[in-house]
Amino acid sequence: MTQEELAGELNVTRQALSNWERDVNEPDLNMLKKICFLFGVNMDDFAKEVITKMETYEKKEKRQFNKYDMAIGLFYGVGIFLGIGIFFVGGFMTMSGVGWGASLFGGGCFSLVFGLICHAVITLRRNEKREL
Repeated sequence: MTQEELAGELNVTRQALSNWERDVNEPDLNMLKKICFLFGVNMDDFAKEVITKMETYEKKEKRQFNKYDMAIGLFYGVGIFLGIGIFFVGGFMTMSGVGWGASLFGGGCFSLVFGLICHAVITLRRNEKREL
C-alpha cells in the first residue's frame, strides 16, 4: 500500500502521513484506531510496541547524559584540585615576594571559578533530569 492509498483510506494528506513517519507530529487516538483497524492490529499490541520503543530510547538517552555528566565531573574535579593547589602556592609565592607568584595566584582563582561553574552545570543537569 502506498502513502497516497493509505492517506485516501484515512482521509488525510500524504504529507500528514510523511510527518507521522518523520516524527514531526503524531496522529490522534482516533486516527491510531483507524490505522490499527485498517491493518488488523490490536490496539493493545500496538501500544505495547510503542511503549517498548520509548523505553529503549529513554535508556539510550540516559546513558548519553551519564557520559556527559562524567566528562563535566572530570573537569570539575581537575579544576578544583588545580585551583586549590595553585591558589595556595601562588598566594604563598606572592607573599614571599616572588614576581610570578601573582600570575599563579590568578591561575588558581581561574581554576577554582572554572570548577565551580562545572559544579553548577552538573547540578542544573541533575535537576532537569529529576523534573522529567
